[in-house]
Amino acid sequence: MFDKKRIWISRRIAELGKKKKDLAGALGLPHTRISDIINGNRSLKITEISPFADFMDMSYTEVLSRFSMKEAEINISYDALIRDEKEIIESYRGLSEAGKQKFQEFIDDVKDDK
Repeated sequence: MFDKKRIWISRRIAELGKKKKDLAGALGLPHTRISDIINGNRSLKITEISPFADFMDMSYTEVLSRFSMKEAEINISYDALIRDEKEIIESYRGLSEAGKQKFQEFIDDVKDDK
């Protein structure tokens, strides 16, 4: 049976010398939501991916890849996305590794323009 838990999140937080409550603060969530995310009971919202990536010192691409690894293929929260967001996710999943790298560069450029 597939285990939805995302233990890698807890391990990464520990590697960085940070705490779950710090992640909760970075995402503007109650600390209980971080436990829900780690236990696989909640997914990141599209607006939480960038601050999550920054906190975890990971690329946007790496976060998307980690969360898309065999999680019952598409999460329940996917249903709450608007059509354009779903199209972006589906397009990303279909990219080659080189395409994913270009996507990450684009995201980084957009973040730099803020």
